[in-house]
Amino acid sequence: MPTWNEAEYIRRSSAIAHDFVTAKKPLSDLCEKVAREEALSPDEIRTLVRLSNVAAFQEVFRAKARANAPDRMVEFDVGDPEAVIQRIRDSVANPPRPATAQDDKLAFELPDEMRAVRQGCPPDPPLLEKAAAEALEPRPLRMDRAILTLRKLAAELNIERQLAANRWESTLSKLAQVFRKVPGYGPSYSAFEKDAWSEHGMEALPEVTFLRETLRLPPPAPVPEKVAFLAARHITTKTAELALLHEAASLRTAFVNLTDGLRWINENTPER
Repeated sequence: MPTWNEAEYIRRSSAIAHDFVTAKKPLSDLCEKVAREEALSPDEIRTLVRLSNVAAFQEVFRAKARANAPDRMVEFDVGDPEAVIQRIRDSVANPPRPATAQDDKLAFELPDEMRAVRQGCPPDPPLLEKAAAEALEPRPLRMDRAILTLRKLAAELNIERQLAANRWESTLSKLAQVFRKVPGYGPSYSAFEKDAWSEHGMEALPEVTFLRETLRLPPPAPVPEKVAFLAARHITTKTAELALLHEAASLRTAFVNLTDGLRWINENTPER
């Protein structure tokens, strides 16, 4: 039975969300498959499904944003952790039994209503009409269930949003520690900041502002033209400091996306 860390949960849930969007398979089914393969405990299943719901929302929301869709409404069937847990428990309690001669006899004696279709003969008109009527019959909308789902998703998004904010601040605090060393015994902050502007342009302003405040330096006052020049001409090298900056920038992007999604849910969830 695995004991996954946060990074593994995020990796698995991202893969499930990708399969959900590309393969169009239900989230609960995808989570159940992973849970069975990895022999996850109920609490681990709940965590996996919750993070997969959040990751799926992000995947769908980003796809609409990339396509500049006028309608940013994100609708999908969220995974139900309790249903996944119950299905696994039921399959353990009631394993499939092997076929017996009696089963074969009963199956042989039952009428085969699809035989005519397999043999190329169309079914009777009443059967066609019944199938068409069932296919066209609209499914009633359960407003109370939709509201409950949206509120649950909003709570999960808010948790992930706070996690992203905390990890952003923690990553930048770790980065600031590198530049607190005595001058000459660590990397140059001024050189790093030049690399930061070159790599991220004006998008680096939130991270640079945080670092300068932490290091008790004057607030940044970047000139857009100079930043654009650095982005076009300045050559950077891969360093551990830049890697931390990239991580912080990714966390901020996730925070912004989660905030947008949470705002949409709050604005579009009915009161009752």
